[in-house]
Amino acid sequence: VYLIDAENPATGLKLVERRRPGVEYYVEHYHGNLLVLSNQPACIGGMKTNVGSYQLLKCSADSLGSEYWQEIAVGGGAAIYDMDVFDKHLVLYQLKGGIPCIRILDMPISLEVDANSHTGDPHSWILPLPGDVCSVSPGSNIDYYSSTLRLVVSSPLLPEAVLDYDLLNRDCTALQQQEVLGITRQIPGRPVTDSKTLKFTSPEVKKRFWAANGRLIGIGGGSSDSLADLSHIYACEHLQVASADGVDIPLTVVYSHNYKRDGSNAALLMGYGAYGEVLDIGWCSDQLSLLDRGWVLAFAHVRGGGELGKAWHHSGMMQQKWNSINDFISCADFLVQKSYANRRRLCAKGVSAGGLLVSAAINVRPDLFCAAILKVPFIDICNTMLDESLPLTIPEYEEWGNPNAVENFHYIRSYSPYDNVHERASYPAMFVTASFLDTRVGYWEAAKWVARVRELAEKNSNQVVILKTSMSCGHFGGIQYHHIKETAVEYAFLIKMIGV
Repeated sequence: VYLIDAENPATGLKLVERRRPGVEYYVEHYHGNLLVLSNQPACIGGMKTNVGSYQLLKCSADSLGSEYWQEIAVGGGAAIYDMDVFDKHLVLYQLKGGIPCIRILDMPISLEVDANSHTGDPHSWILPLPGDVCSVSPGSNIDYYSSTLRLVVSSPLLPEAVLDYDLLNRDCTALQQQEVLGITRQIPGRPVTDSKTLKFTSPEVKKRFWAANGRLIGIGGGSSDSLADLSHIYACEHLQVASADGVDIPLTVVYSHNYKRDGSNAALLMGYGAYGEVLDIGWCSDQLSLLDRGWVLAFAHVRGGGELGKAWHHSGMMQQKWNSINDFISCADFLVQKSYANRRRLCAKGVSAGGLLVSAAINVRPDLFCAAILKVPFIDICNTMLDESLPLTIPEYEEWGNPNAVENFHYIRSYSPYDNVHERASYPAMFVTASFLDTRVGYWEAAKWVARVRELAEKNSNQVVILKTSMSCGHFGGIQYHHIKETAVEYAFLIKMIGV
């Protein structure tokens, strides 16, 4: 990152910090100071912090270089992943246990922010979010002098809503919310009907936060203190599952209130666990079809993702990829052991690198699932990472390792799904998709996997292995609404495979 003086551009560019392997940093300017998010080890109290998760750092714009960075201890035990800077406020986007939270620091800030971050601390406060919000995206917050923060929030129970928070008065205005036909209806200026009212302000919230909370102004400017949420129809739980090495893995479980936890239900477990990406558990109306049929939907936030910060990502990449696979297996076993699902009706789904996760877990435990969906799966990783003519191979070395090094080769091959199909093992039914125009994952990977499973696995007429190749789509699907047809086919496959 370079800086240039807008008033004296002829003075040239100034380097903030030189590039170093494994170190990332993002810079914002504030009244002669730089606010930095970085995983660079920082000095606090004469001691070095660990490389991994982002810290909030500060230095003078005249004193560039990491040796001048000083950590602002915001506390709270949450991982920071982004920030927005306003004239009067600093907004930190954080994840705590895989769940988003937003911390507001009143500007200007000093280095003496309370590290314990008590609710009575005048320097920072937590922005109250409605209900079980699982997904928060910053809006277009481009006005530096504004006191309004725009957010897009959702959860498996909360259709996507656009909110404006007044950070001075601590009021929240609901600008828009997605309508779900047959379940919710939005009428401008009137309370949302056909849904349970979600209160923004409550006595419990008042006790929790150090200042009086604001009010929620209804859609269209009305005075309704509500958003449409479906918690009277469905439930969402955030659980912790002990992995093989004892590390607690966040697991999100969604089900209908008509569901009975008696160990007889069908369930779909999803995971990704790569590139530091956070598994999407926002609103998805497609999932209502399974929920209304009594299915349990589970989201495994395995290592390799970004749910608990950079350290969580690092603990599931390169020479630690087995952590991701074992985490996913542990989550599947947990669903059965705790009677959320029946072993013979437990299914799995993985997309792209998530397909590697699911198929590797199947190789380890072929009996784990009754059916699986692998969408454009990255499944022949050993051969792909050895082919430097492919456009993404070399950049991917940072995530998976360079197999030209013998140690890396043997490690990658130990979990590579294509290279570890078990002969005469009883594999689950599988629906595998590929895209001919996919520039990220070759269509041949899915084809090779299907051919090998059909060749080596135990022949069972009930455990079909289907390959569906699109000749016109890319890695992320096709034209608008194409995904609806794809989802319908996938759900039909799962429902048939559980014997309905």
